[in-house]
Amino acid sequence: MDIVTERIRIVAQMMIRNEADIIYETLSEITRWGVKTVVILDGGSDDSTVEQVGAFTESHPNVAVDLNVIPDPEGEFHDHQRQVLLELTRAHNPDWIISLDADEIYHTNPLVAILTAHIAGANVVWCDIPQFWLTIADIKAGLLLEDESASVQKRRRWYSWGHTGCFIWRDDPKHYYPKSIPKRTPEYEGVNNYRDWQMPGLARPICKHYPFRSLRQAVKRMDERLERGGRKYFGKYATDWIVDEETAGLHYFDGEWVRDVNGHRRVGEYMGRLSR
Repeated sequence: MDIVTERIRIVAQMMIRNEADIIYETLSEITRWGVKTVVILDGGSDDSTVEQVGAFTESHPNVAVDLNVIPDPEGEFHDHQRQVLLELTRAHNPDWIISLDADEIYHTNPLVAILTAHIAGANVVWCDIPQFWLTIADIKAGLLLEDESASVQKRRRWYSWGHTGCFIWRDDPKHYYPKSIPKRTPEYEGVNNYRDWQMPGLARPICKHYPFRSLRQAVKRMDERLERGGRKYFGKYATDWIVDEETAGLHYFDGEWVRDVNGHRRVGEYMGRLSR
C-alpha cells in the first residue's frame, strides 16, 4: 500500500506490557499492510516483550519502531500514559493514527479504510472487533493445549462478534486524553461528547482481538475479573464463555463470515471437528 503511505503519513501506536507471546506477530501483521512507523510505550514488561520488539526491529530494517519503556508501577494503562503515548506519536508528524493493542491483528487492510476516509473528508475510522472466545467445555476438551510454537492466528481461528470501536483517527492538535475517563480514543477539546467530533468514513476494517492465547491467561483474567467484582463467566447466549463482550449474530468460520444467532453452537461443533 505504498500509494497510500505516499499520500498520507500513517503512524501506529501501541501501549504494551508483558505481551511476549504475541507482540512479534502483531508488529509483523500491522506492518505487512503497509504501516512503516510504529510508536510503542512499554509499561515495564518483565517478560521477553522488549526483546521480541528488538528482534522484530532487527529483522525489519525498513520499519521505524520507536520503543519507549516507561515503568508503570500500578500495572494499569492510565490516561496520563495514553497522553504520553499520543505526544510520542505526534513527534512523527502523523496525518492519521492507528491505536493498536498488542493483542489486535487486522484481518482486512486498515490503510484502505483510511484512504477512503481521508478522501471523503472524514476524521475517524470505526473498526469491527471480533473476539476469540471459548467455553469451559472447550478448555476441558483441551482445545487450548495445541502446539504453542505455531502462530496465534493459526491456533485461535474461531470468533464471535465482539464490539466496534474508533481506534483510527485523523490527528488534530485539539485531541487529548482527560484524567478522569479511561478510553482508547482521545477527547476533542471544546466538545462535550467525545463522539460529537467523530465523522466516520464508510469503510470499516475488521480487527481480530485475542484477549488470551493460553489457558493460563484465560484463568488469570477470569480471576482478575472476580477480584474486581465481575462475573466468572461472560456471554450473551451461554453462561460459560470466558469473554467479556456481549456477542451478536456475526461469526467467523476459518475464512467465512456468517450471520447466525445460533452461530456460537456451530463454532463449538466446528472447533470439535478440527480438534479430532
